[in-house]
Amino acid sequence: MDNSASTKILLVGASSLVGRAVAEQAQRRGLALTAISHRQIDDVDFGAYDAVLNMAYDLRYRRAAYDIAFDFDREVAARAARHGVHFVMMSTRRVYGAAGSAPIPETALTAPIDEYGRNKLITEQAILDLSGGRCTILRLANAFGFEPGRHTFFGVALDNLRYRKRITLDANPFVRKDFFPLPDCADAIVSVLRKNPTGIFNLGYGTATEIGRIAMWLIEGYAEGELLVTSTEERDGFLLDSSKLRALVNMPKPSSSIRDYCIEIGNRLRNA
Repeated sequence: MDNSASTKILLVGASSLVGRAVAEQAQRRGLALTAISHRQIDDVDFGAYDAVLNMAYDLRYRRAAYDIAFDFDREVAARAARHGVHFVMMSTRRVYGAAGSAPIPETALTAPIDEYGRNKLITEQAILDLSGGRCTILRLANAFGFEPGRHTFFGVALDNLRYRKRITLDANPFVRKDFFPLPDCADAIVSVLRKNPTGIFNLGYGTATEIGRIAMWLIEGYAEGELLVTSTEERDGFLLDSSKLRALVNMPKPSSSIRDYCIEIGNRLRNA
């Protein structure tokens, strides 16, 4: 499907970090997208849309063993399927589990090591079955933005920098991860929504960055602070191979470098 401006997209999860960014990018690029909260799904006619993207989730889903009652992706996908509407699911790179230094393709072994990864893998299969394959499943890298207060790498780092003037790393600072600046991630998702290819796809930035560099760039932007490393353990590094998706979807070029974006976030924290 090659979506024009007249194609209607429903985004569920308007208040989520990535959801807000996608809605903003869609408006800039002329995509007809309606964003609602998870509480509004009973008030919306899913049949009035060509595709549904879910960004909302139950907090218990991230921590507890799989329970269908916590699986909001599945609930939204079932509503889309009843109307024959294409469903777009945000999955996670955590379905692959522990990774090595090589880029991870979609054909890699899925061996999640936490509840969130295991739950998303179960949901992926359920949605493939529910939709009859009429879906796009995006295994997302580490999207990041200005997110103090969130329980993420960046959220914790920003809180520590603000209140303790220090970022503490409990892993080797040379560990490299596929960090995806939020504006570029949202822009890439909007590009996907214009095509809605069917299947499972990785969506990453294309390069991996050392967590120590990320921390130092945040400190540079904040203009004060220190980096404390409490472990040399190398763990949880990863890089997604997104070539399968990029061969089908014309992805926009990055709006800025990861370094510049991190410095901007640090500066924003200082002036918040």
